[in-house]
Amino acid sequence: MLPVHEWTMSDWLVNYEDGGFKRRGISGTVFFAMQDLFGISLPIQVFFIQVVFYALVFFAYFKLLISKKIDWNILILLCSPLCFMYFPINLSYSGKREIILFALVAYFASGKMTVFKERIFLVLFLISLFFHEMFYFFLPFFIFIHILKTGKNKYAFWLLFFAVSTITIGSIYLFGADINCGKSLEIIKNRGVVFGENNIFFFKYWNSIEIIKNEISSYLLFILELIIEISMFLYYVYTFYRNKFYTLLKFVLISLIWASPLYALGIDWYRWDHIYSMLLFIIVVCMLQNNENNKITFNQNPFLKRFLIFNILFFIFFFIHIQYDGRGFSLQNVKEYYFSRFF
Repeated sequence: MLPVHEWTMSDWLVNYEDGGFKRRGISGTVFFAMQDLFGISLPIQVFFIQVVFYALVFFAYFKLLISKKIDWNILILLCSPLCFMYFPINLSYSGKREIILFALVAYFASGKMTVFKERIFLVLFLISLFFHEMFYFFLPFFIFIHILKTGKNKYAFWLLFFAVSTITIGSIYLFGADINCGKSLEIIKNRGVVFGENNIFFFKYWNSIEIIKNEISSYLLFILELIIEISMFLYYVYTFYRNKFYTLLKFVLISLIWASPLYALGIDWYRWDHIYSMLLFIIVVCMLQNNENNKITFNQNPFLKRFLIFNILFFIFFFIHIQYDGRGFSLQNVKEYYFSRFF
């Protein structure tokens, strides 16, 4: 039995053995093959992949930061509750497949943009869609990063990127089987992993809208938190890079519209907020002045103390919300928990 983190573990173990081709099934199939070849248990494999991708994410974000002239304010944004501080705040649900997306975006944003890199990225992105279809809803980030890196309107590449991604997603939804075709848990159990009731194979996605309706107050908090996070980024750019503010504002509006279907398709709104914020951080970093040195270099932007104070308050607010309301089911429990201690 896996009493802790079983939702995260089960998400990686969706496979093609139960029902054939399906969305997200490539990771479990690969893990099964590795277990058959080398006898490595599934939990060990998942843990290893998580460690590798977390290391890639931290390394890639660090490399991106040292390639720019930064200030303390950008580091505050990096440590905001919907960016890097999200990992320790929501530890039980960290380690999901968005870490692949973070590593991929950071790779695309780092270094020079060459034709070879564009081709490698296109292949990697298409492969990543078979790990999780949600990557498609953050497609505008890649196009905007490409614009910021090249300063050119390469419509042919953008149309190719959009077309092949859309065809891939369409194929997955048209020809893919359900995540659980009835034998997934039995197959995984025979491979040494037994889940309780908190796993992806038990969840019925058509219940998402009903859950959101029943807990609308809770979900509105997730919208508020995303607005706060985006406002911090916009405030930073408006304060120090005002000539780029309206460009960023337009991108935010377009990307939010593109990503909005995720909030209807899945109840993990806190995850969507986290992913959006992590990618928006990369967008803002790409707007900074390039650094020719291979070490951290600070610019002349003053440190905003009120920015730090606001971020601390936001951290507290988000921490309280996510710890007792992380799955969107327990807003009433949050109220009862804190009122019982103060009244």
